[in-house]
Amino acid sequence: MSEQQIEKADALAAEWHKEEQRKYTLEPYIEHPRAVAAIIRSVPHHTWELVAAALLHDVLEVPEPIRAQRILVIRRELGEIVLQYVLEVSNPSTPEDGNRKTRKAIDRAHLAKASPAGQTLRLADAVHNLHNLSELSPTFAKLYAAEKKLILPLTLAGDPTLHSRVSKIIGEILAS
Repeated sequence: MSEQQIEKADALAAEWHKEEQRKYTLEPYIEHPRAVAAIIRSVPHHTWELVAAALLHDVLEVPEPIRAQRILVIRRELGEIVLQYVLEVSNPSTPEDGNRKTRKAIDRAHLAKASPAGQTLRLADAVHNLHNLSELSPTFAKLYAAEKKLILPLTLAGDPTLHSRVSKIIGEILAS
């Protein structure tokens, strides 16, 4: 595994997420992609490219031309495979596309085209986003879990352990 490339991805993510905070916890946003990368590291047969993509998985959900500049940097610094994974899990919808339900449908249609690695990354992101959401915002947790339930059929080629974890967490949230 190329730890040097992972460190480069971490530095880029830290720079691009500086001064951002997580909703509800107000912790520095960089802690989320780092947690997702740690989840990816727990998956058998993970690659450095997938760990790097986990660190960068939210950096393209920004307006143009920032997005285009970041795509160029990722391609140049980390290569096509990392960029592909990041693009596969970057939600393409924008507020101009309509209400939340409409935007999430657009995002699911995009996810349906993701590679098994991209699906694994989306599942790792869901594990981290869901893990304590019920404690932080019980009302939003139910909405988010219902939305994530809809990605389960679209991520069957992803890591089976992560798929099972997401499914279990969703079930617990929706049953509470």
